[in-house]
Amino acid sequence: MTTNRDRGILWLFKQKTSFSTIPTTDDFEGYSKAILICANGDGKLAPLERDWVIGYFAAFGAPDAVLDELKSYKADEDIEKFISTTPATNASRRFLVYDAIQACSADGQYSDAERAMVIRMAAKLGVSEDVVRQIEEVCVEEARLREKRLKLVYPEGAPL
Repeated sequence: MTTNRDRGILWLFKQKTSFSTIPTTDDFEGYSKAILICANGDGKLAPLERDWVIGYFAAFGAPDAVLDELKSYKADEDIEKFISTTPATNASRRFLVYDAIQACSADGQYSDAERAMVIRMAAKLGVSEDVVRQIEEVCVEEARLREKRLKLVYPEGAPL
């Protein structure tokens, strides 16, 4: 039986990723840890970056056990170990780069060291530097469009 919560999560997955099913616990665990490893690429996993990853996966319905583990996960393991854990995670290598850039930027900066780590991680995942650059451009464009949308629909600021 599908709950309203599951319907909402599936809607979110369809909107964001075109997924037609909710990922498994193993998918969530491997993918979320891989993103934290990227965000820790400069050796400084900022609290805002960790909070972004945990909030992101909470919104997408990750199991509590996975979310709880992320709170103290050191994010210092080999990314390949996690990205290859499941077929869905393995097929999401470019999306991982996208999400990693978002996570790295969560503290208000996407440093040269973070960018260099994303490029290194992407190369390890078989994603070229040119594709990383294109994904970075999409992230910047989306941030601009979000800001434009919010200013248009809430000219005096968000009501809540």
